[in-house]
Amino acid sequence: MLGVPELKVRISMAMTADGKTADEEGEWYPLCPYERERLYLHMRWADAVVIGAETVMNTDISFMPPGSSGKPLRVIIDPSLRTDPRRRIYSSKKGPILVITSRRSLLEREDKVGKLVEAGAEVVPLEQDKEGKIRIAELIKLLEGMGIEKVLVLGGGKTNYHFFSENLVDEYYITIVPRILGGSKYSPVSGGSFPFPGLELKLIEWKLCECGNEIVLKYSPVR
Repeated sequence: MLGVPELKVRISMAMTADGKTADEEGEWYPLCPYERERLYLHMRWADAVVIGAETVMNTDISFMPPGSSGKPLRVIIDPSLRTDPRRRIYSSKKGPILVITSRRSLLEREDKVGKLVEAGAEVVPLEQDKEGKIRIAELIKLLEGMGIEKVLVLGGGKTNYHFFSENLVDEYYITIVPRILGGSKYSPVSGGSFPFPGLELKLIEWKLCECGNEIVLKYSPVR
């Protein structure tokens, strides 16, 4: 639409040298101070932060930068309404929360909906695809209708995959940290795959972290 800026989507993740974003239990070690500040900068850039339900359950943080006064909007993709309203993202009361769920869950889990609303969230149903996943394009339309222009996606891997698979990612930031976790779970992009040779990315910039032991990469998908 003429005069209306196109919504921009940025993904930011950190992974070990063997490509894992958490151990087999979903636990991740604390970020270095410089990477933590980069995360806060991404959050301050965004009008909305999108997080998958599993990431909310495994990472008990508010998903808000220090000193925030209600921005960004936090958007939780939770088709089955699994997230606990006692988690810090709800209990911190730091700003608005939008829980995206399925129409079925909205109808069948009225008690859970009520608890999330009591915790300060707005629960909104969206259409699902044939595999039961929320259609990310529908979420983008919803956010655009709310005046959102910049979206930060913070995982997990399945959420990232759905954004990539619907060709909705503009920038992909990934920091490589000097650790090995092994295992088969929790990679930056999971829950689906692209046929060989895969989704092509262009390296936009890279730098050595100020800590001297991590590498920060920025990519854009080749369209």
